[in-house]
Amino acid sequence: MKKSLQIFVIWKVIGLMLLSFFLPVGAASAATEIEKEAKVLVLYSSRHGNVDSDQRLLDMAIGAFSNDITFKHAAEVEAEDTEDITHLFYYGNKSETLPSNTVRQITSFSGTTVVVGKNIEQLDEKYDYVSLDECETITTLKMTGDETKKTSIQSQSVTGVITEEETDVLVAGERKSKDIPVLVKQDNTYYSALDSLVPPYSVYFSQALHDVFDTDPSEKTPGYIRLEDIHPLADPDQLMEVAEFLKEKEIPYLMAVIPVYTHPETGEEYHFNDSPDVLKAVRYMQENGGSVVLHGYTHQFRDSETGEGFEFWDVEHEMPIYHGQDEEVVKKTERDFDSEEEYAAYVEENKAYEREYIEKRLTRGIEELTNFGLHPLAFEAPHYTMSQNGYDVVSDYFSTYVGQIQLSDKDWKTMETTPAASTPSFLNGMEVLPETIGYIRPEDSKAVDRMMKKANNYEVMDGGIVGGFYHPYLGVDGLKEVIGEMEKIPNIDWIDLKDYDNKVETDNVVITSGSGTIFTDIDRTGLMLSSIDFPIYHVKVFIQKMMWGVAGIGLLSVSFFIGYMITQRVRRKRLEGEVSGG
Repeated sequence: MKKSLQIFVIWKVIGLMLLSFFLPVGAASAATEIEKEAKVLVLYSSRHGNVDSDQRLLDMAIGAFSNDITFKHAAEVEAEDTEDITHLFYYGNKSETLPSNTVRQITSFSGTTVVVGKNIEQLDEKYDYVSLDECETITTLKMTGDETKKTSIQSQSVTGVITEEETDVLVAGERKSKDIPVLVKQDNTYYSALDSLVPPYSVYFSQALHDVFDTDPSEKTPGYIRLEDIHPLADPDQLMEVAEFLKEKEIPYLMAVIPVYTHPETGEEYHFNDSPDVLKAVRYMQENGGSVVLHGYTHQFRDSETGEGFEFWDVEHEMPIYHGQDEEVVKKTERDFDSEEEYAAYVEENKAYEREYIEKRLTRGIEELTNFGLHPLAFEAPHYTMSQNGYDVVSDYFSTYVGQIQLSDKDWKTMETTPAASTPSFLNGMEVLPETIGYIRPEDSKAVDRMMKKANNYEVMDGGIVGGFYHPYLGVDGLKEVIGEMEKIPNIDWIDLKDYDNKVETDNVVITSGSGTIFTDIDRTGLMLSSIDFPIYHVKVFIQKMMWGVAGIGLLSVSFFIGYMITQRVRRKRLEGEVSGG
């Protein structure tokens, strides 16, 4: 027992010495949230009676202008709900008769009011300038008064709107040169006849929100390129080639890093300490413009390959991770239970399992990368798939999310992006930096053209993000083409994640950033004791350096010896010559 304790203490001391020697040190700094003064209440009428994917799309749009957003079913609004708010939205996603109290609260509110979709005819006391007409079909969207902000779209039906002369048309549709009002304004009230807030209309709607929130739009276009699926078996030469190109261009970039590669056939795991050349390349990238984004821990589930598989969604059974990889999956609904209480308990049990599963992988991912000198500043779910409960878990660890968002817990394909950086209420304080223009598909010769067409659409919103990603295994030439086209975007402003006030936190690690600098606050004892793999890595590195040191000393000794022998030989020959000559 005493011997085991002695060994433990020795390991602890060695680990602390090595960690203090190898791990970078910095001052801890708390992330500062962007202050947005608007306080928003969103009343909704939805098809299923609760917040769903449609409301979350609106949440993301508003989240670019406010981080104080409350959603409430329209039938449940009370007078006190509107007392301290600055903006009131009503989202009529479903035709229904509104309670008289709801109508009264909306029409009596004196602040900025926005109505989206159906049921506006019941609010005629406030919206008497809007009369509905037969549906129209539009093939173009445009910002009125700005011919540069115009997009051709697939034919779309929109409720016909007849307005008074004093009404401003902010967004219009076109068909055969006929202008059709889509989003209109009078004084501080707004009405959107389209209720589907998916691209491209979501971009025009978000541009109109600049008027709603009375902001001063930026003339710059934030943009980023994300290098995707960097894992321990990546090609270090390809990584370095890409890194050198971006360094030469002085373009900051994001790196979606996967700490573990899992072989799909053998199940063998490869970590960055198994690939020192890859680790060296990623460290170089981090020091020369790259910012690490944790992209899952293994980016796979069951026997799928890292980078191809899902990790936080069971795509085979179309559900969150409520079970082990090898467990039999039994999906249950409320009808399988005798009472609502039993079903509620079942749901909570599933969520608890999912929470623990995600927490373990996030913690391990953050701490393992930190142990290797890599500091993740944001998170990206593999294939953007994750339940709403999952986002709640992630928000406990990360202040920033990168990519698109899954909006439904029933279908992983129900996902969408948003035009600008946003802090929607359903992400629990996380800011999302959206991916908006896609990526290079090797089999698609027009991939870059498609990306730039999307970029043009997102430029409609002042301050809208143009964000895409690229797989380094495709080589540097494709990246050069993408970057070359993105550089043509007027006023492109490359996002450096280190400039953002990010915060990443586990029990043993706190990583913050701001003004181009990364700070770390590490509980070195806790980190070392959390996994035997961590101190072992540093011991191996220390031994390797010692061996190189010993080898260097040996080589130097040999060099001195050889030099000494040559000197002695020359001296001896000189003496022999003097004797012979004498």
